Amino acid sequence: MNLSITKNFKNLELMERYARKCDATGRGMNDGYVVGDGELYFSEEQHVIDWIRSRGGTHGLSDEYILREAYNLEEYYYTEWEEIDDDVYYDEDGNEYEL
Repeated sequence: MNLSITKNFKNLELMERYARKCDATGRGMNDGYVVGDGELYFSEEQHVIDWIRSRGGTHGLSDEYILREAYNLEEYYYTEWEEIDDDVYYDEDGNEYEL
């Protein structure tokens, strides 16, 4: 095997793998917020707030209120992925790799 290929393969083996990619930052993540049934993924609560506000109708409402209402309506939830259960994974920069 070519030394360059071997080195690249070793780098992939050592690289931290992420189960999802944040739709706001484009970076890999193993915990965060899921919108709906996986339509969007966000690594930070602020990204969820921004998404809710982008839909309109929230003027004058606090962040806490709109988060609570969206959560109660099951529009989003928080989770941690302990395993990479899909056929793809992501690196820290959000690059996609197939298993």
